[in-house]
Amino acid sequence: MDSPLDTTVARVPITVRCLGAHGRTVSLSARTLGRGSTDLQDLLRRAYAAVRGDCPSETVTVAFLEDCQGQLQLEYLVVGRTRPSRWRRNRERRRAKDIQAALMEATIVVTLAVETTGAVAAATTARWSESDTPDFVDVVLDGERTVRVPGAVRGMLRDETVLELLRGTLAMFLDDDVEQLVIGKDPDLPGRYQETVVTRSPALVRFLEGAPLASLETGGQEKS
Repeated sequence: MDSPLDTTVARVPITVRCLGAHGRTVSLSARTLGRGSTDLQDLLRRAYAAVRGDCPSETVTVAFLEDCQGQLQLEYLVVGRTRPSRWRRNRERRRAKDIQAALMEATIVVTLAVETTGAVAAATTARWSESDTPDFVDVVLDGERTVRVPGAVRGMLRDETVLELLRGTLAMFLDDDVEQLVIGKDPDLPGRYQETVVTRSPALVRFLEGAPLASLETGGQEKS
């Protein structure tokens, strides 16, 4: 019988740029990279497990490929164990498509959780409001600007363990005097490249130092 092999089933490439006060790239410290990579990996695993349901058999990991003048090249990876067999190829292809879709969805949830944390921290008030689409929810910032995110993002920002992981993921704002974090998704696919920007604010720094997301606590009640 053929032995199972570890195989990369799905991947999502990510670029991360950290900018200082004058818009120049900042190289991250070993401390930031160590804590950030561990906590980012845990965030991704939580989001992926929520998408796949229960305890998926695949392993989810984050690979740091290189750090070039303040720009990190990352890969979000799913590794599974497969048995080489011509009879299993079609089934494995279908499984790989499902896993790739789940990894993409988990990537979106994690990126939006990071972005929403920065936006909420910078707002004077913020509240959740049910949207007209069951899979999404709105966050209303300062009573004016409405941002629509997957419902999973609200669930993550209500979880104290996740909030602590977000503090570790965003540690560069404390440890390395970063003013702006730019997360780029799909750098290998022209026309699909997207950027998410998180900007330093006094409230974000307080959150990273251990304070709650106060604006969400005081921003009003959810609409039923």
